[in-house]
Amino acid sequence: MTAKDQEQPLLSAWLDIAWKHKWLMLAFAGLVLGSTVLYTRSQTKLYRAATQVVIDLVAPQYLPRRGAEVVQLGTGNAWSTVEFFETQYRIIRSRQVAAMVVERLGLQHDLDFLGISQIEDPEERAQKLASVDPVAVLAGRVDVEPVEDSHVVFIRVKDTVPKRAARLADAVAEAYGDLNVNRKVSAAGEAVEWLRAQASAMDQDLKVARDALLAFKRDNGILTASLEDRQNLLGTDLQEAQRALRTVQQENAVLESQYRQVQSLSVEDAMRSVPQVLGNGLIQVLKQQLVQLENDRDELLKRYLPKHPDVRVVDEQIKRVNRALAQEVKGISKSIEREYAAAQRAESKAAGEVARLEREARTLQGKELEYKRLEGAVESKKTLHADLLLRLKEAELQAQAKANNVRILDRALVPTLHIWPRLGLNLAAAAVLALLGGIALVFLVEQLDSSVRSQEQLEQEYGLTFLGIVPAVRNREKQTPGGHPDRYILENPNSTAAECVRTIRTNLLFMAPEREMRSILVTSPGPKEGKTYTSVNIASTMALSGSKVLLVDADLRRARVHGVFDHPNDRGITNLVMNNDADVSKLVRPSGIDNFDVMCAGPLPPNPAELLHSEGFKKAFQKLLDHYDRVIFDSPPVVSVTDPQILGQLVDGVVLVVHSSRTSRHALAKGVRLLRDVNVRIFGALLNGVELKNRGYSRYYYRYYGRHPYSSNIEEQQS
Repeated sequence: MTAKDQEQPLLSAWLDIAWKHKWLMLAFAGLVLGSTVLYTRSQTKLYRAATQVVIDLVAPQYLPRRGAEVVQLGTGNAWSTVEFFETQYRIIRSRQVAAMVVERLGLQHDLDFLGISQIEDPEERAQKLASVDPVAVLAGRVDVEPVEDSHVVFIRVKDTVPKRAARLADAVAEAYGDLNVNRKVSAAGEAVEWLRAQASAMDQDLKVARDALLAFKRDNGILTASLEDRQNLLGTDLQEAQRALRTVQQENAVLESQYRQVQSLSVEDAMRSVPQVLGNGLIQVLKQQLVQLENDRDELLKRYLPKHPDVRVVDEQIKRVNRALAQEVKGISKSIEREYAAAQRAESKAAGEVARLEREARTLQGKELEYKRLEGAVESKKTLHADLLLRLKEAELQAQAKANNVRILDRALVPTLHIWPRLGLNLAAAAVLALLGGIALVFLVEQLDSSVRSQEQLEQEYGLTFLGIVPAVRNREKQTPGGHPDRYILENPNSTAAECVRTIRTNLLFMAPEREMRSILVTSPGPKEGKTYTSVNIASTMALSGSKVLLVDADLRRARVHGVFDHPNDRGITNLVMNNDADVSKLVRPSGIDNFDVMCAGPLPPNPAELLHSEGFKKAFQKLLDHYDRVIFDSPPVVSVTDPQILGQLVDGVVLVVHSSRTSRHALAKGVRLLRDVNVRIFGALLNGVELKNRGYSRYYYRYYGRHPYSSNIEEQQS
């Protein structure tokens, strides 16, 4: 069986359960949706107004030549830009901006804004007013929504009054812009004071540095620029010497590497890895000759032995070539060694020249370093003083200018539609909740239901043979005018229920084809599960098939068979038990159907179990079998009394009647165990009172009757 085939019955079972409890699910869904509508309508409506603001990275530059802002408002790379805008969004939602709006609009006194206008008690209102924080209330209603790929930002404010929502949105935007300007102006003012103090101090430092430089020149006799010219020339010579030393060192390093390599390698390795050897033309010619000779030797060895004269001639030629190669490699090695020695001497000479020039430079630097230090101090202080004066002028101008990088693009419009509560969204969420909750509720009810409902339960959980179903009949009393409701099938032989009982009869007759089934006991786990109704109908269908059938009312505690056929209960099975010689024909009653007689219970004894267990009952049982082809006993419930266990040991087998959705699993399990404990043969079980409108039964068991009913009085649903 494939996974798809296994999933199909499981899915169908779930659909059956949902269909079975559809009204519960609909009721739950109606409750959830109705509650959602009521809750939504009871909520206070919220409106949202939005003001569009443009936030530029920098404010307008009033000094475009060199006038950078004192406070840089968002320059830098892309990551810095992201950080800048995130900072601005948090400033808009900050308590500082909210406090400015509260102060300007007097919101701390607006009881409706604070949500305490409906409190009538003056003391309670005063306490609430003292505890509420208007700044926190406003800050909690402000949202910032940037427009993607732009500098435009929506400042949104929620409020219960549409006009006030628009006024608050504009006020927040204005407060944010003013805060931004005030921050820049304040920072520029602080910069002016700081720059003025620094410029004054730098002017004094410049005078001191100039005096120190003049004193050094006078003391060391430096009156012209000749020392500086000599220093420049010496520096040029030193650079050239150092460059030559580096060149010689590099060449020496290469030669040393080649020398070390040649010294450490064999001739064969040198021929494969040393560049001078690889680039030597003679060696390449010798190597080619060697390869050719080795190839010739290989060809000769294919025809001759290694000591053959021709092979020996080639071997001698190979040796001469190898000696020539070795001699040439040694010559190259000697050449590299001579070059390496010459390079070492050149490096030593260049290093001496560099050392001489460095000593001369240090001698000059003894005086020049101090001179340069004093001269550099003067130049740096002079430059810093000029920059401070220029920046001071710019800062003074910027402190007076109120350039802002924030501007209002569009002011807020008064909203006409509320944003909360959202009935559509709430209903959608409620629908999902109703669906999931309804499914969970249905499956919870299904799990709590301990009744037996299906063929699978009878077969898999209890090991019973499934004989069939008896459908539930709507208004069975009205369908049997003038008769007992248990005679419905007798009065309606062409109904679906009658056809189902005939199926049960057929299943019973084919259960034991090797021997004739003559005695059947009909019982159930509990009372009011349809034992009498089932036994009457099984007996009647067997009689209609040609067998001579007797229905015996063996319920000696609550006899009902006589009422079904409208007979008095003045004589019956108890009379035959007490007097085995009695005439059976005088104790039975007609049923109105050919070959079908009824034996009532008769006078009810005080001890039914003892009577059924007596020898007289066994003889009466045998006497009935002598007069009829089949004898069917209607007995009391097996869980309530022991009568079915006693009778079950006499009859050929027992038919268990299980009422769909009424018989509990515990009761059925106990009834089956009681019968099996005394070795009673159980033919099988049938489901009584089955609702054919149930999707499971109509689909799996009696699809034919759902589509082609014999009677319209059966509760059924077409598949």
